[in-house]
Amino acid sequence: MIQFIRNVANGIVIGIAEIIPGVSGGTLAVLLNIYDQLIGSISHLKKEFKKSISFLIPVVLGMGIGIFAFSHLIKFLLANYPMAVNFLFMGLIVGIVPMLFGRSTAGGVKPVSVVSCLVMLGIMILLAVVSSQQGETSQILTSLDFPNALRFAGVGMLAAVCMILPGISGSMMMVIFGTYDSVVNAVSSLNIGMLLPVGVGVVVGLLFGAKVVDICLHKWPQATYAAILGLVVGSLASVYMKSGFQFGTAQSWVAILLLVLGAAVSYFFTHYEPGKSGESAQKVSEETKA
Repeated sequence: MIQFIRNVANGIVIGIAEIIPGVSGGTLAVLLNIYDQLIGSISHLKKEFKKSISFLIPVVLGMGIGIFAFSHLIKFLLANYPMAVNFLFMGLIVGIVPMLFGRSTAGGVKPVSVVSCLVMLGIMILLAVVSSQQGETSQILTSLDFPNALRFAGVGMLAAVCMILPGISGSMMMVIFGTYDSVVNAVSSLNIGMLLPVGVGVVVGLLFGAKVVDICLHKWPQATYAAILGLVVGSLASVYMKSGFQFGTAQSWVAILLLVLGAAVSYFFTHYEPGKSGESAQKVSEETKA
């Protein structure tokens, strides 16, 4: 029972981290010393079902509690202080850039890494421009047609894969692809119709993402992180457009302060993980240099 409660508490901490863009639930799992067990339980769910499920149930329960409880606060802040909140998100994005750059250039800069980074950067800037012209950056969806259901499921799957990577935020992927506000609103209002495709994507991402991520990071570590780097840097354009920034207002000064604070917090978490954390990140680093 004590272990069950401890795992629920760990899940709550990870869940809160997952709803804050830029703060990695994977990193928190490392700091809580459950990362290897978490990945092992997901990867070996079929082979060691009873052992895996006894660990995953309380952790997932705790994550649900953390995400649901914190989503109300995030929804309120986005509705009333969009400039400040989005600049905080920008700071959290900026803070993870050094870690991604270091991993994508470990062992030297390679042409394939440069190409993958530039391609993803270009795609994200193009998406930001198109979205701004269509007026979609501030839209919060409360129902989904089939194309949007597929999009939300896909982003949920990508976010789940990012949960597995220490230093990379799953919720940041939702910010990048413009689904974050809608998902947070759906969580706080328990909109099951909105959450179902996201949940399906998350489950698929968790079940298959661990193996896919492991293959990509072992076979093409620099190119994988370079692609993520381009995606993350390119997302700054979309988040900035979404903020409605107006220099000189009271909220603009708060926004700039939060930008700096967010970058510092995000840098701390991502900087701490590679030097101190578990074997997974260290293994990636060693194989990248090989």
